Amino acid sequence: MITNRDLDVIGLRDLAAAAPPTADPRVVVPPVAATEYELVSEPLAYAEGWSLVCRRGGRVAWSIPLAPRGAAPRVRPAVAQAVAVRVLSEQGVFVSGWNHMDDGDDTDGYRRFAARLPHGASVLA
Repeated sequence: MITNRDLDVIGLRDLAAAAPPTADPRVVVPPVAATEYELVSEPLAYAEGWSLVCRRGGRVAWSIPLAPRGAAPRVRPAVAQAVAVRVLSEQGVFVSGWNHMDDGDDTDGYRRFAARLPHGASVLA
């Protein structure tokens, strides 16, 4: 904790010099595209079952089938979620949970879950 005595020793000029520089309004910084991770199970017979999809700015950046990693096509969602958490942690992404993505139509057979990322977590993928 900084006390008034410390401020007297430091001096206000020293604090102003240590302040971060203000942003230059002439520099345009493009917004960072939001990264989302989805766990998807496809009902089709020829599909590989569970897959992990990374979307950046709404576009698919990559997709990984999870069957070779231990999430066979017919495993429960909890098993597929655990495998997906392990795969994402290998990429440096930390997941705090999963949200079921309900399209309102359960007749198509797709099961989708969106990863909940902790606030302030770094995404290295």
